[in-house]
Amino acid sequence: MRKWLVSCLLLCLFVSLALPASATEKAIRHDDKQFVYMTFDDGPRPETLLLLDVLKKHQVKATFFILGKQIKGNEDVLKRIIAEGHALGLHSMTHDKKAFFKTPKSAVTEMKHVQQLIFQTTGVKTNVIRVPYGSVPHMTKPHRDAMAKAGFLMWDWNVDSLDWKRKDDPRLLQFDTIQKVRANRARQVASVVLMHDQSTSAASLDYVLRHLKREQYVFTTITDTTPPYNFYNKWNTNTSRK
Repeated sequence: MRKWLVSCLLLCLFVSLALPASATEKAIRHDDKQFVYMTFDDGPRPETLLLLDVLKKHQVKATFFILGKQIKGNEDVLKRIIAEGHALGLHSMTHDKKAFFKTPKSAVTEMKHVQQLIFQTTGVKTNVIRVPYGSVPHMTKPHRDAMAKAGFLMWDWNVDSLDWKRKDDPRLLQFDTIQKVRANRARQVASVVLMHDQSTSAASLDYVLRHLKREQYVFTTITDTTPPYNFYNKWNTNTSRK
């Protein structure tokens, strides 16, 4: 009886090792409904340090889209972002709508400039971008083609915290952000949350993270290899721009 039991256990172990990973466990997709990509635009700034403290407290990694003109004087902030395991993206040099979108070349030139500054400061090179004000309606097909040719991966968002106009109403910011993430989960799609370093308070971020962690969401960062989410290439056709 004992020999029979041992033989069965050995057979089960052999079968499990022989099967491919996909057959023994379900792979988590980049757009899995439990994923939340926390993203912050317009840094680095002194306010970024307060957000980093909250992220560290909750052991959450985020993606920071860097504004080139903000790097000088905030180099230590940028280095701390990297040191604590967060990801970087490019968010233009000027954030000037007319200057940035004037031509496809002007848009690419700004992204290459901030890319170079980040590399000089941190040794990190990233091809992930988020254009100022989002890709709709400003990124024409020639703009998009030029960015793709330059090797950039363009990201937008599907959860807008609207923090820039809710500074005086943090409860609405917190509630609405959480509700939009829940709505994406109901649509079977991951959430890409848009916040801004200078607009979301540490208290609001703490509240949002605390509640989303309680609901078992998985936080992850944007990388150069992640298939991008943008308004021209949505992960789910039922996901609308908010």
